[in-house]
Amino acid sequence: MRESKRQQVVDKATELFSKHGFHPVGVDWIIDDSGVARMTLYRHFAGKDDLVREVLEQRYHFIIDSLEKRVQATGNPVQQVKAMFDWYEAWFQTPEFAGCLFERALAEFGTAYPKVSEVAIRYREKMVSWIGKILSESMPSAAAQQLASVCMMLLDGATVEARAFNDPSSAMRAWGAVEVMLRDFNVEQHVNRRATTA
Repeated sequence: MRESKRQQVVDKATELFSKHGFHPVGVDWIIDDSGVARMTLYRHFAGKDDLVREVLEQRYHFIIDSLEKRVQATGNPVQQVKAMFDWYEAWFQTPEFAGCLFERALAEFGTAYPKVSEVAIRYREKMVSWIGKILSESMPSAAAQQLASVCMMLLDGATVEARAFNDPSSAMRAWGAVEVMLRDFNVEQHVNRRATTA
């Protein structure tokens, strides 16, 4: 099936924003590289900001859907959280990896421009909430949420490390730090006890 012109624009914009940033890439650059007419782009998007928003929205749904498939294929809470770090490691190894678009959006637009920053913040909130919910099955809820926030910070750091040094193993080093914290909570033992008494 032939790709729609709208999606053609979004895909090319995603590629250019990932490689070069949002502000350096202008509408003319996107038009030239996507091979669509200026009128076609403006038929689908009122302006560049609307295109940026759509790029982030599509990226959000792609990542969450992809993560859900990885998580659902695993077992206990520890394995489910590790599956997220595994997903990041696999992402770091892809040819198109060029850092996190959500972090780039926050860096370039800040939080005072909700049309763009809302999607980036929503992603972080979703990830922290999701990890916290998984971990709350095996530790107190407050502790689970705190550790979930730390997990997100570690994933952020691993992403920067992978981008700066072309080192996908940063995801597993980040996971190693999480494992240490999980051992402090005796999560594995808690999970095993629940499995035995179920």
